[in-house]
Amino acid sequence: MQSAVLVGNRHACCVCQQPRVQLHHIDGNPNNNDPANIAALCLTHHDMASMVIGLTKKLQPDQVRHYKATWEATCARDIWALSRERFTFHYCVYKNPPRIREALMSLSMRERRQAVARIRDALIDEQDPKDRDEIWGYNLAPATTEATHVALTSLFHGEDAPSYLPVKHPHPEDPYYPFGMSTQEAMTTFHHYDLWCQVACQVLAAARGALPLEDVYDCESEEETDGYAGRLVSFRLSIRGAGIKVPRMWKTHPTSSIRARAKRGDRVITVKMALRTMYLFSDTAAINLRSGRVSGLGIFSGATEGQSGGLELSVVPLLIGTGGWVTDPQHYPKDFAVSRSATTEEGRE
Repeated sequence: MQSAVLVGNRHACCVCQQPRVQLHHIDGNPNNNDPANIAALCLTHHDMASMVIGLTKKLQPDQVRHYKATWEATCARDIWALSRERFTFHYCVYKNPPRIREALMSLSMRERRQAVARIRDALIDEQDPKDRDEIWGYNLAPATTEATHVALTSLFHGEDAPSYLPVKHPHPEDPYYPFGMSTQEAMTTFHHYDLWCQVACQVLAAARGALPLEDVYDCESEEETDGYAGRLVSFRLSIRGAGIKVPRMWKTHPTSSIRARAKRGDRVITVKMALRTMYLFSDTAAINLRSGRVSGLGIFSGATEGQSGGLELSVVPLLIGTGGWVTDPQHYPKDFAVSRSATTEEGRE
């Protein structure tokens, strides 16, 4: 209950949007733990909603309900806009098809179809020329194109892997994953599979919501992060991955990891993501992941407390890319209400 309310309010007061909140029972009954009856309030507004002066309270229950509904709607809109910006790429460097398939299988058909409809409505009308490979002409990001339409149709009908793509030479470790790009046909299949994974991740985020990873930074202990475990998170990080190998080395170096660091006051937050070498997009992608700035979508899997009092957050990446829609918060979509979390900068390790 508590984590659901904190997540829905992004750890901010529903009245003034300040951090450091307390949970308030709107009807005054501490046993009524329905999330609809719980509001996130800062200390000042919690006092105003709880303290009786004369015969009334300074902040009435109806007012709190109004602030709660308004702020939670804003948070949901923020999360949606920010997540789409963070995993709509010009260049996808890593994808994790098995975990994408696993996440898709957790959706009901109703959730899938509602999400597909939402994605269709949200896709940009014109494809940025930077999103098209100059040599092969592939679309590198979802747009209102035939390739994206086919991928959405596949997902609408409940597929967890694109049956319309003939995988004649699958990877030895994954029968659904195209292996090799020795011919134009093989390269076409590979790129369309990559696009399908990007569309699938957009559908996942539309169905379940992808919380900004920065929201987890506000947790001060391992226990506080428990409410986020298993949730989709979007991220933008400056990362380092000294041990990243190129895709053809998947047998000798099957896994590696990337790390990033961020600060919350005096606390250092470390983010760690494990990668499977076989799913790196290319040799260039591997090099880019050794040091650079990336964004993407993942599943938060937990945290451990570091020796210096900070937290190490573990994220299972579903999709990592570079060159999203925008890089400056002032250029977010018009309906995006920029919040403190959206503008947080991460420090490089």
